[in-house]
Amino acid sequence: MTDVTATELQTRTGAVIERALIEPVRVTRNKRPVVVLLSAREFDRLTSLEDDYWGRMADDAARSGSATDGEVKKLLEKLK
Repeated sequence: MTDVTATELQTRTGAVIERALIEPVRVTRNKRPVVVLLSAREFDRLTSLEDDYWGRMADDAARSGSATDGEVKKLLEKLK
């Protein structure tokens, strides 16, 4: 992961975006991380992984009887 300051992001936006297409870029302000830039493709991949995870959690809860059908429906609706 590459680190840049907020000032660098302002002055070199194009180069930072190009870097974010290759790997996540952490932007810092006053030496504290404030945001991470990543490609749309990587964002979509992470979102898909999260959706799959919560879907499996809902299925597992329904199978184990620890969630009602209504609770499982609510969890699955959040994925849409």
